[in-house]
Parts: sequence; C-alpha cells; structure tokens
Amino acid sequence: MKCTILGCGGSNGVPEIGCECVVCKSENPRNNRTRVSILVESGNTKILIDTSTDLRQQALNNKIKHVDAVLYTHDHADHVAGIDDIKLLSKDKKPIPAYMDKRTHAFLMQRFPYIFKQFSPLYPPRLTSAIIKTDENFTVGDIRVQSFPQIHGGIHSLGFKFGKLTYSTDLNKIPEVSYKLLEGTEVWILDCMRYYWMPSHAYLELILNWVARVKPKLTVLTHMAHTMEYDELKRILPKHIIPAYDGMVIDL
Repeated sequence: MKCTILGCGGSNGVPEIGCECVVCKSENPRNNRTRVSILVESGNTKILIDTSTDLRQQALNNKIKHVDAVLYTHDHADHVAGIDDIKLLSKDKKPIPAYMDKRTHAFLMQRFPYIFKQFSPLYPPRLTSAIIKTDENFTVGDIRVQSFPQIHGGIHSLGFKFGKLTYSTDLNKIPEVSYKLLEGTEVWILDCMRYYWMPSHAYLELILNWVARVKPKLTVLTHMAHTMEYDELKRILPKHIIPAYDGMVIDL
C-alpha cells in the first residue's frame, strides 16, 4: 500500500494570501502547502480522501488520472470545495462511489446536487453517494477501510484506518470509543495545525499525548498553518514524529 500526501496545509493554505511572515516567504518548497488531502493506493485501487479546494493542482502535481472512490472526512469548504474537478478523475466517465456521513451527505446534496443527480443527458452524475456510520468497516476494491468518529470543535469528523495506516485530520478530541479502533496503527497521519491550543484543531502538546497513548511507529503531521516551519519542526520533534510535505509518499 502507498499513501501520497496531496496537501498538508490548513484551510488558508501556505503561503497565506497577503502574509509576509517567514514561513509564507520561505523558499523551502516543503513550506508550500495546499489544502489537506491524501491518496491511498494498493495495486488495484486508488482512494482519494476529500476533494480539497486544490484538487485540480494536486491531481496535476501527482499525475493522478483516475480514482476509484472518494472518502469524505467532513463538510468544511477546504475538504469539499474541489468536488467539481472529480468529473475528470472517473474511469470511462462512470460515477465514482463517495463515502460520507449523514451530515456531509446532506450538505453536498444541497450544494452540489448536479454531481450526484442527472439533470441533463449532457451532464451525467459524477459521484454516487454511500452514507456510512461513524464506526463502519467496509471494503473499497481490495482495500479494507475502518471509519471512526472524531470531535472537530462543534461537529464530528471521520477518521479512516487502512490496515496499519490511519488518517486523522480536523479534530481536537478523540472519543474513547475510537481508541479501540486505532489499535494496530503503525503510521498515523495526524492533524497538528499550530504549536498552541486551538478550539477545533489539534496542536503540538495535544498530539504528543495522543501519540504516547496510541504508540504508532511513525506519526506524520498534517493540516499545518503558516506558523509551522518545516525545518524547525524537524529540529524539535522526536524522530518518530515528522512534518508532512506536499507530494510526500509513504510506503507500507
């Protein structure tokens, strides 16, 4: 199995528009972050996690020509706003199955109905929706997927586990029931937006506590804002915790 970090930035991306901070002006390409998303691949199956605002550029950068399914973590704009570009990623123009919870389904059906329903012979649907439970085990192609609930400020988001790989973005609390589902995680791609407390995202002290409990072999930080400088993170973090960068490939 292979996982590609398509984007590891916060909702504003990095650099932020109009910002002159050190990270936003950095010439290190690993400080340039598009909105958060990953691609999980086996030999036969490609799964896209979220249709980020930057999906078009991410697909071009990583030479993605098709995906077999989309999984949605939640309905916030930086995770769904690139949905229109999914029409170019379907095999033979067939609708792609999209897995999501009830809240995300309701939002997408209201905001982007043409993606799911045929309103004209010229514009076929691009996605078929599959509503999943927050703790559902299901199969996409030859990849087993386990969803689990996360708390993201005032809403819930979904985390996803693919065997030994776990993806947790947009959360500030892990419900106790989810810790059981996290067992066996060896690589954990984990939200860490800033160094200090935030009301709806994880931060450094918090993720250190989570990692100590879950005990993955490797933790990869994602959804990082422009306060998080790549080389500084590499310097201060323990060796088993590393910052992500756009285009990073993790082989399992």
